[in-house]
Amino acid sequence: MKKFKLFLLLVLSLGFICSCSTVKNMQEQMVNCKYSLAGVSTEDVSLTNLTLGVGVLVANNSKTTTAKVNRFQGKLYLNGNDIADIAFGAMQIEPMASNVGKATVVIPFEKLGKNIAGLVATNSISLKYKVVGNIYFDTPIGQLPFPVAIEQQLK
Repeated sequence: MKKFKLFLLLVLSLGFICSCSTVKNMQEQMVNCKYSLAGVSTEDVSLTNLTLGVGVLVANNSKTTTAKVNRFQGKLYLNGNDIADIAFGAMQIEPMASNVGKATVVIPFEKLGKNIAGLVATNSISLKYKVVGNIYFDTPIGQLPFPVAIEQQLK
């Protein structure tokens, strides 16, 4: 019985050490990544809607850990107004590298307003874009969300 208790204690100790290492790697993935808006471009203008291409730059500042992004889900705001849902899929970012998640957003003119739609389509003035949502990282214990908020004034 004493050997069984010792064996059980050894297994639990190893499990604890491994879990601490796993938690450290997960924290590095999420905390060492920096996010910025790579750009918003007009891809198409029709009579009923406006199609925008939105790029979110994810920079992995970790020197050792590869960031494994499963997906991003959030909202796109224009001058403080919620205009569309935004999402992009999986990507892997090597240490000290960056990658751009790209999403295409179709926005009906009724939601944008004709005045703002014209400004966006012609890129005539500076507009404030904001992306808010969760980025999901693949980890040994499953997918973990990390909140992201990016705000940028673009022309």
